[in-house]
Amino acid sequence: MKKPFFDHLKELNLRLFLSISVLLLFSIIVYINYSFFIDFLINPLKEAGYSVENIFAITIYEGFQVKISNVILISLLLLFPLILINLGFFIKPALNINSFSFYLYFLFFTFLYYFGIFSALTISHVGIEFLLSFNENEILLRSQYYFQFIIRVSLLFGISFQFPLIILFLLNKNIIKVRYFTDNRAELFIFILILSAVITPTGDPITLFIFAVPMYLLVEIMILLHKKVK
Repeated sequence: MKKPFFDHLKELNLRLFLSISVLLLFSIIVYINYSFFIDFLINPLKEAGYSVENIFAITIYEGFQVKISNVILISLLLLFPLILINLGFFIKPALNINSFSFYLYFLFFTFLYYFGIFSALTISHVGIEFLLSFNENEILLRSQYYFQFIIRVSLLFGISFQFPLIILFLLNKNIIKVRYFTDNRAELFIFILILSAVITPTGDPITLFIFAVPMYLLVEIMILLHKKVK
């Protein structure tokens, strides 16, 4: 039975309110434990051979401004899957998908998303070291730009790692046949390399392959999973 338009609107408002409320509550937790979360963002810089002393602020209020910005962005970064599934329940009836498949896709999405963030924080130091190697003078990084860079790269990795899940969805819906991928593995790997070149911060060969190889393996796992289910 179809709901009236205003019932849909009411449900959407409720889910948006719930998402914002959870985001605000989690932001408080991040603010209280700020040093714990920020260490993960600074670690790539340390792994690249630099330290917190290389980060500076220009204005009097920049430190506070950066902290509040980081709290909000970190909260959004970590809660993105939860916010998405909350809104996903709103559009679920239109997707023509059963509850089991819906939860299964969300489980895969969450795993790939956080795996992408983990990968970003793990290999970012390679890109940072490569980019900073072009500077001959003492390295000084403005705090707001550094943290925005790391968070942006983490988000891009998290979203990009959904590519295998998109392939699984297309296969399950018979939009694309599995044979298309199995017969064109070389082309698939080249496409992933191109995608990696766009996503990775430097595009250097080392970072490129560190990103591309796990992505390709995940695609192969999704293809294998589709075959097993079928």
